[in-house]
Amino acid sequence: MSRVAIFIDYQNVYRRARDVFAAPNSRSLEGQIDPVKLAHLLVERGRAIDSMRELSAVSVFRGVPSKKHAPVGFAASQRQGAAWSAASNVTVISRPLRYLRAADGQGSVTWTGREKGIDVLLALAIAIGAERDDYDVCILCSADTDLLPALEHARSMGKVVEVSGWKPENGYVNRLHLDRLWCHWLNRQDFDTVADRTDYTRSRGSRAR
Repeated sequence: MSRVAIFIDYQNVYRRARDVFAAPNSRSLEGQIDPVKLAHLLVERGRAIDSMRELSAVSVFRGVPSKKHAPVGFAASQRQGAAWSAASNVTVISRPLRYLRAADGQGSVTWTGREKGIDVLLALAIAIGAERDDYDVCILCSADTDLLPALEHARSMGKVVEVSGWKPENGYVNRLHLDRLWCHWLNRQDFDTVADRTDYTRSRGSRAR
């Protein structure tokens, strides 16, 4: 058996899905994916070259909005994270967003949230998992170039490393590049298969109509 670990940089995957598949000014839930469905899709695709692949773990990394600065987003992220954690083999690793204050000079103040430290946590998880022999195959869902050293380290430990990326109808988008690094390109049909259209801003969650 080849144990496959899926590492998902959620905000990176979400933003790029919106860039490729969502209509302009679409609702914020467009671009959401179900980590478990994505993981199973990637494992199934990989069986074309290794029939012994089996899903071992899914790790989702994400920033969490502030309850003070973004109460609706905070509540939605809590519901979403709880839904992910309820699935077997799924671990959610999160950190609070860092907020930057901006004033317009007329008394109006806005706060903008930015992820801080998520890439470091993700890189550590890939590297430490390789050293502990927690997996045989690492599939990274992200296009963050800061994560390349972690993939290189995992490969140096004898692990198979791969990435995934969204493929528009025409052409390609940026993805991570490393010598002999296989990319699982996922098209619109694949996105529709793994999309999560639950509205987590509602107390019990509901699918978009």
